[in-house]
Amino acid sequence: MSLLLILILLAVAAFLIWWLIFETEGVYLGRRAVIALYDLYAHRYDRIKQFDETADLTLIAEPILERIAPQTDPLILDLATGTARLPLIMARHARFEGHVIGVDASRRMLDKAREKICSARFESFITLLQQDASELPFGDGCSDVVTCIEALEFMPCPKRALAEMIRVLRPGGLLLATIRIDTRWMPDRTWSEERMRLELEALGMRDIDVMIWQEDYSQVWAWKAGDSPVVGPAQLEVILQSARQVPITYVV
Repeated sequence: MSLLLILILLAVAAFLIWWLIFETEGVYLGRRAVIALYDLYAHRYDRIKQFDETADLTLIAEPILERIAPQTDPLILDLATGTARLPLIMARHARFEGHVIGVDASRRMLDKAREKICSARFESFITLLQQDASELPFGDGCSDVVTCIEALEFMPCPKRALAEMIRVLRPGGLLLATIRIDTRWMPDRTWSEERMRLELEALGMRDIDVMIWQEDYSQVWAWKAGDSPVVGPAQLEVILQSARQVPITYVV
């Protein structure tokens, strides 16, 4: 009986470790745990995820440019940029003439991102900042497009992070976020399509379009109500100068 109990306890412990660290990426352990895990796995993050660059160009970069056409030079803020998945596919797109500011809380993920950017010689297209997405160091309406891919549910306060995304998006600007389809393993962390729509509408977003994208995620596209001049990369230095007024620990 005691052996059986030990085996049960070991199985429960193994499940909890798997759930807390691998399935939910440390989110239930707090912000520091999430950052620590990303720092730990940064060197093999891309091998684990196995992103399909061709699919990302077709299903992320191209739709962004299609939606904001005829503008080809947007200033994009990519939150939880990780190893620069979105900045790199935008820079590789033949019609992209803008700039992407990639923001992430993990220093080692940004180190890996910088290696990839420098290797591809895309420094002129991409800037990296280490910062928490829930408290962005930018002024209101400073970007044409805001993106957050496969990350909202791993943030300490998704609602606050979403509000920050929309705050820094100019009136008339485009938001691309994602919501997790399978919510069984992340109670109270993932939002249904209905919840996402309600949150966005409450924050002044319109023309909300939810599209099934892959097995685990749907894309959520939305426009910020109103209209304003495009920002473009010409405003990059002004935006970065204002960002340096707050504690920023990493700028590339």
